[in-house]
Amino acid sequence: MAKNGMKVMDSDIHVMEPADLWDQYVEKKFHDQRPQWGPRKTEWGELDAWSFADRAFPAYMDDPRRQRFAKVRTDKAKERHVADGRDDLQGDNPKSMLMAMDVEGVDVSIVFRTLASHFIAVDGLDPKLSAAVCRAFNNWLGEFCAEDTARLKPTAIIPLQNIQESIIEARRAVNELGAIALVLPNHPVNETPWYDASFDPLWAEAERLGVPLAFHGIQNAYQEHLGKRYIDNFAMAHASGHPVEQMLSLGCLLTGGVFERFPGLRAAFLEGSCGWVPWWLWVLDERVEKFTDRTQFPLKRPPSETFREHCWVAMEPDEAGVAETITAGGDSNIVISTDWPHDDSAYPHAINTFLALDALSNDSKRKILWDNCASLYGL
Repeated sequence: MAKNGMKVMDSDIHVMEPADLWDQYVEKKFHDQRPQWGPRKTEWGELDAWSFADRAFPAYMDDPRRQRFAKVRTDKAKERHVADGRDDLQGDNPKSMLMAMDVEGVDVSIVFRTLASHFIAVDGLDPKLSAAVCRAFNNWLGEFCAEDTARLKPTAIIPLQNIQESIIEARRAVNELGAIALVLPNHPVNETPWYDASFDPLWAEAERLGVPLAFHGIQNAYQEHLGKRYIDNFAMAHASGHPVEQMLSLGCLLTGGVFERFPGLRAAFLEGSCGWVPWWLWVLDERVEKFTDRTQFPLKRPPSETFREHCWVAMEPDEAGVAETITAGGDSNIVISTDWPHDDSAYPHAINTFLALDALSNDSKRKILWDNCASLYGL
């Protein structure tokens, strides 16, 4: 296709799971426990919501404060979409996704979940049930991407409540379904930092499979999550639940020696912008030099050097500050996403907006639009 003579790879496009996915794809053994849409009684009255594991989804949707900011978000999105002339393409079928890619000029998209990661973001969730939800979604997404395997590349969610279950599903999704990345949350699971040795078998399997870890936030969770501090302020909940949680997950991997133990591992940090990267790497370098116990974390290099070899971050299409990020750390670790079809995405102007950033050279634009993403995902 080539947009302005440049190939484009979307590092993080999304599906919107159809309501009947869980009815059709959750195995019979777990069917009675599947996510279900419908009336839900709360202490504030009855509402229509997703119910799973005795909870409302997205997390805390049965709280009136959560309902209020959901309405504000929807109303503001409608105003923007009218102003942008945005069409009503839906993310629950591949033909709509391919049409949206054509509008943006995207050649290849790496396809991510939306609601599915919310359902499994519950500490204490039965690992077998979590695995069943992951299998259901991954099977559906594999069929979705089969519409055009050259342009649509699936990722996989995994049941992190149990590492062995995660390994089993990661192996199946990659080997049988063609998944090219393992999707993880930015926030902690079971209140455990990502450098904890309990995750090492999973990192070893990702390294063996040759697929990257793709850290991608959600707006809140029934787990430790910064968004819970700001349940009445969605701007703060979103700003912390994506970029700030992402900074912490990156910091865990870099200061905790994960890439030292698994030198073939790659990791992406998506939908959290990139302007914070130079400052955060400087902070981590400085703190590691002054405070790290090298008997616990025997780091051979400063975090900034490890980052450049193993990590990628996604910029926003209108993130003009990317020029300063490139000046500070180069342009080889930055990818881009349209975030279609989410209501806060830059569609249908994402790629044009990026190409209009005058401060970037064509060489940098070419790397961000294609080369870096191809390196990240091994394509």
